Amino acid sequence: MILYPDGFLGQDYTNFTLEFLPNDSEEAFLKNCVKQGDDWYYKNTPITYNINSYGHRSPDIKDIDFDNYILFSGCSHTEGVGLELEKTYPYLLAKQLKCTYYNLALAASGIDVLEYNLLHWFLTYKKKPKYVVIQWPDHSRFISLYPGYEHILPNGSWCTTEEEKRFFTCGESTGFFNARKYISFSLIKKIVDVPIITVNITSLSLYDNVSLSWKKLDLARDLLHYGIKSHASLVDIILTNIRENQVKT
Repeated sequence: MILYPDGFLGQDYTNFTLEFLPNDSEEAFLKNCVKQGDDWYYKNTPITYNINSYGHRSPDIKDIDFDNYILFSGCSHTEGVGLELEKTYPYLLAKQLKCTYYNLALAASGIDVLEYNLLHWFLTYKKKPKYVVIQWPDHSRFISLYPGYEHILPNGSWCTTEEEKRFFTCGESTGFFNARKYISFSLIKKIVDVPIITVNITSLSLYDNVSLSWKKLDLARDLLHYGIKSHASLVDIILTNIRENQVKT
């Protein structure tokens, strides 16, 4: 991950077209092909990751209709790891609402990245989106920047050293992570003065009491992330929420 000169945090590769990612690797795919058998959907369905000039799996900003767009943010689930772009919920929801969209989501990121990119967007672009859809990541994730390094490293509960384990234990027991989550969410709500639709994965602790619950119905190509049915289901849930709240589309 890197902070680009004009302000956004994004992947450290830009304007790339990839068939695999570090968290959806070719090695894992080949192993899964053997395990899943010949009728596995992904065995003969290639996935293309088009990474734009800001390091996001999203249409370029220049292609957005700023009079009619939705803004998304989240972690790898919203980035759509393990899925064809056309099967991801940001793509599908924008299509249903006849909008363009931009996707700020970044794999392995936490609320610090989410907060920074969202606030930077609203400080940079005067024309606001119709909606902001936020998929809350694991609240214990954070980014690290070590002296002498250009790249920012994502950190989280996958870390294994004893020092890191003590940090996560203390962060939970002292309320550090919850406090950071609370003030970040409060700030986002104050700055993002358009309708916000928040989504919470059922296995993660809640950020608020109004988030839509996103259940895992199937698996993506990496057999870890949410799959095609899960993304389609979330689109239906969001559309129902919009209708029930009588938000104009």
